[in-house]
Amino acid sequence: MDLKLTTKERLVLYGLSRYPGLSDIDLATKIGVDRSTIFKSKRKFRDWQLIKLLNVPAGKVVGAEILTVVVSRFQPTAEVDLHKGNPLSGWVDQPSCVFHSQTSTEAVSILYSRSLTDQRKRMQKFMEDYQDRGLLEETQAFYFPLEMTRYASESCLAVNDIFELNREDLPQDMTSFYLPDEESRLTEKDKMTLYAFIRHPMLSDLELSRRTGISRPTISGKRTKFFQSGLLYREAFIDWQKICCELLTFYRIRFISSRNEVASKAISSIRGMGAPLFSYVQPGETFGAFLSSSYLDLKQRMDASMRSLASQGLVKGRPELVIMPLEEIGATKMDYAPMVAEMLDIGREI
Repeated sequence: MDLKLTTKERLVLYGLSRYPGLSDIDLATKIGVDRSTIFKSKRKFRDWQLIKLLNVPAGKVVGAEILTVVVSRFQPTAEVDLHKGNPLSGWVDQPSCVFHSQTSTEAVSILYSRSLTDQRKRMQKFMEDYQDRGLLEETQAFYFPLEMTRYASESCLAVNDIFELNREDLPQDMTSFYLPDEESRLTEKDKMTLYAFIRHPMLSDLELSRRTGISRPTISGKRTKFFQSGLLYREAFIDWQKICCELLTFYRIRFISSRNEVASKAISSIRGMGAPLFSYVQPGETFGAFLSSSYLDLKQRMDASMRSLASQGLVKGRPELVIMPLEEIGATKMDYAPMVAEMLDIGREI
């Protein structure tokens, strides 16, 4: 599906991804589109299942210490037909897996774990089995300690890039996963409401009160507390297959040093490789993803960005890439709720 968006609908899509969770009144002021157009566009997007808003937890608040990116490549002889079922379903369905994108030849997963040991045990359990069955040719894992990692959800940058909006209110900062210990201590009510916000990001406080048995004023107070303290933040997840893009590229780039100023200088050039989606940055390296309209677009922008990075002496070697044609992606996942339920030992569904 290749949806044709009007100029105002493109602005609304940008606004929803740039300012997720903002009221229609405030959003109208931010993007210069009237409320009725915003309301109608949101209804269209909902009917098209184009965008959904997620409440994302800071890793430490749920007890996670490590974020792991796993890149898996299938054996050339392996018969992977995602229409008949995903052979990696056990791996994808585990609660710690919050993100997964897969074609018939390779897959990228993102997982949260309590420790490096915990993650390696999980990975060994699944990957040895898949290799014994002749399914996987190669698996790579990249580890990001959450306290040392910064994150940027860049969907609004992608919308701005794809539709050439030339917005002047693009975000510059990255989110830190670090939280003081006193901020990350949760009561039982905190845990239940935090899970409720993540499991049902679009439900009202009144409906969440009915489902959890916690009073509405308490729910409202905790919502304010969680977002203001950085325990929760909002993120837009867009179904890019429905917009005019051809390729999804994941990258890992190593910096010449672990100094923050090196990473800061490199980020702007890296964002020029395509329409950026997200990035994780830790001392010495970054992992992220971007969209391209074609292979030619990918090559031209990638080459220009790498020349810029190399001329400034910011990176080591060539980037490691996983390139997925969007029409070939047959299995996806973006869900934090099972991970939160497992980490916080939530014993019942809400």
